[in-house]
Amino acid sequence: MSQIIKPDKEGALHLSSELLGPTPHARYIIERSGEVIVLRPLTDVSSFWATTSPEERAAAFRQWAVSHEGGPNLPDEALSRESIYD
Repeated sequence: MSQIIKPDKEGALHLSSELLGPTPHARYIIERSGEVIVLRPLTDVSSFWATTSPEERAAAFRQWAVSHEGGPNLPDEALSRESIYD
């Protein structure tokens, strides 16, 4: 089945449950193949760790860490040795 979807004004893609299938809490792996984005059902989270190299795992972790920029940060005082004992 093929269907064309367009991003909204913020660039988000919204997929209906009819398009994804009957499992409401299913997780998907996103892969890019040229101009096409492919969603593959994630069957086992541990398989990622078992089948990827240390370099690929490190790259995935870095990508995850960068995706959290702009969030709430701890103030510098929270990381000082003196404030740990307060």
